Amino acid sequence: MDPSGAPEPQLPLRFSWQGKKYDLTVPLDANIAELKALITELTDVPPDRQKLVGLVRGKLPSDLIVLESLGLTPNHAFMLMGTATVNAFIDLQAADLPEVIDDLELDEAPAPGQSTLEIAKNKRALEKMHAKMPPITLIHPLRPHKKLLVLDLDYTLFDCKTVVSHISQRMRPGMHEMLVALYPYYELVIWSQTSWRWLEAKITDLGMLTHANYKLAFVLDRTCMFSVVSHQKKHSMLVKHQVKSLELIWRRLPQFSAANTIHVDDLRQNFAMNPQSGLRISAFKHADKNQATDRALWPVTKYLLQLVNVADFTTLDHSRFETFDGPLPSGPPPSD
Repeated sequence: MDPSGAPEPQLPLRFSWQGKKYDLTVPLDANIAELKALITELTDVPPDRQKLVGLVRGKLPSDLIVLESLGLTPNHAFMLMGTATVNAFIDLQAADLPEVIDDLELDEAPAPGQSTLEIAKNKRALEKMHAKMPPITLIHPLRPHKKLLVLDLDYTLFDCKTVVSHISQRMRPGMHEMLVALYPYYELVIWSQTSWRWLEAKITDLGMLTHANYKLAFVLDRTCMFSVVSHQKKHSMLVKHQVKSLELIWRRLPQFSAANTIHVDDLRQNFAMNPQSGLRISAFKHADKNQATDRALWPVTKYLLQLVNVADFTTLDHSRFETFDGPLPSGPPPSD
């Protein structure tokens, strides 16, 4: 049911698999990934093994595309190809998200393809998450007069996929140096699109919880994220995806706002609710090949230090951070 209490518009579909016909009904605002999850419940064919023949003409679009964007008619029929997993329990809610998530070209303002109804639904989703999200648990007490830096982990600071002999070989060059340089001016937060169990293990093994020269204020995992619908420029379609809404932090810690918060992430869609606060960085992958040459954190560190002298971050376009010519901080940081 829609957060407002109105019934969600539904789309009945039919598919065949191994000579058997199936009927299912999905919300119109569901995406292809959610359709695949329902198909898994009926057939035990895992999403990564599913080939949906005839759902659309041509190549199946991204799993994040909203079904409403595909122009499907009620009782549209297609064929499923794929092999079931026998005697295997697939927990689609508890399993981590795929390690490789394609970035999306999203409009940062309401577009013709995104109705006021979708915008209102996104806001209701925010209110629903705000109501159920518990208070933020601080790892270290907050210091006065600091700005807020929210950092993604996977592929922003850390290559979570490449197989190496030691976890330090997955770390993005300059990670600790950046955090040490910024700690006098910022409260440091990690917000990761993964489960708490894996997030805790990663930041522990990377030495982020015990570093002598910086401290993390708090950490958020994927349970603080929720789904929204955004407009994709490239294909003029609606996409449903998870988002990191800074509003959830600002309401709980009112000393922070869009004026003094910046969010660094390799996925643009994570900024969908706060595009003015996002700084997109290139993804760090193939650490075994790129660790010796990757220097992406150096200009980011310089820019974040330059922001120390900016009273209101909303006056800046963070996408132009590499050409920003503001002064670096001089003198001691604000008193703790």
